[in-house]
Amino acid sequence: MSFLTALIMALTLVLFLPYTAVSAKAAPYENYFNKQDDKEVKYDSSYWIQPPSWNTPKIDPRDFDGWVMLFADKIGLEPEYAHGKVQRVYFSLLGVETPVSTMKFHIFYDTRLKVVENYKGELITPGKAVEGFTTGSAMVEEGQLAFYAYSDTAVPIEKASLFTIDFRVPEDAEPGELYPIGMSYVDDGVVCDTFMGNNRDYAEKAQMTFVFTKGIYNGYIKIIGDPRTKKADMTLKIPRDGRKTSTDPKEWFGKIPDGVEISDMEWTELDSLNEFGEVDKFTAGKVYGLKFRLSPANGSLFSKKFEATVNGKKVQYLGNDITNGGVFYTEIEALEKIVGDLNNDGMVNVTDLSLLAAHIKGRRKLPDTTAADLNSDGKTDITDLSKLAAHIKGRRLLIDPEYTDPTDIPD
Repeated sequence: MSFLTALIMALTLVLFLPYTAVSAKAAPYENYFNKQDDKEVKYDSSYWIQPPSWNTPKIDPRDFDGWVMLFADKIGLEPEYAHGKVQRVYFSLLGVETPVSTMKFHIFYDTRLKVVENYKGELITPGKAVEGFTTGSAMVEEGQLAFYAYSDTAVPIEKASLFTIDFRVPEDAEPGELYPIGMSYVDDGVVCDTFMGNNRDYAEKAQMTFVFTKGIYNGYIKIIGDPRTKKADMTLKIPRDGRKTSTDPKEWFGKIPDGVEISDMEWTELDSLNEFGEVDKFTAGKVYGLKFRLSPANGSLFSKKFEATVNGKKVQYLGNDITNGGVFYTEIEALEKIVGDLNNDGMVNVTDLSLLAAHIKGRRKLPDTTAADLNSDGKTDITDLSKLAAHIKGRRLLIDPEYTDPTDIPD
């Protein structure tokens, strides 16, 4: 909300709500509607605090002779029509017993939704219930809106729409996703939420107490269908004999999905089910355990219906709640060196060709020429260099051709 809008709204509310509690300092209000793993958020009456300015004993909502309902739509959308759709959500009133002259509400929503302004440039469109009222709305922050309405005289309210909000559904909306929308009582440090007439008598206070403790029912927009399990499919280079056990994810994971970050890698040597601690180098034939942490990128959250697979195999999650990320575990056997993989990075590419050329020219000797003797004649020479070049270009493949990196094949 812009400073000017906030100032105008504050001055207007203070002017027309002189008997409503005004706090010296606003308290932070967490948006419980935001990224809560596709669950409905019911109205929480525990936030209600009777305004001290009433100067009356605590009012019991059961003292209200009636049943006011302020409710938001619960909407289901078919997946094929949901993507990017602008969906109107109604907030409606019924059962109002005493006339009302001043209202203020805070509306919260899942920030995967985006508020769409109406043709007047307003975030919230007033409904029939507030015809004749002066109304206004503002965005406190993304995920939280404020709406107010006031009238010089108290107005009887029949069953009608209080206001509507247009939301744009995400383009990537999937079956089972639910975007909660609703209200929470807020004392924002300017003027607390209110629903009051001009008299400020006991009947009006009892009605307001009932509204903010028992009368509000929140809603949602839901994508119809069973939720799909979201997967992070990752490729891990196979550990090879003699290779160092680096813990740099970029060195090991050749494919990291968007929205996922990998960290805290740890290799351990295994004997049956026993872990022997961290190791420096792999040995062919031995099984190693790999722990790593997956975290949502860009400050987002995972769905609890989240799985990770490495090289097509589902990996074990070591926690209870994946929402904020967590540690995964898998086991993998180290294999023999790949013929032609001279730097032992699990691939045969132009880097290996350069290393072999430097060795043959005597510029930089290879510490181990086992993987460089491509024709098994006991020597490392130009013949091996030709075989390696032919393999990389795809003309005549060596053993383990699947480990060639096609992105490194020269034209």
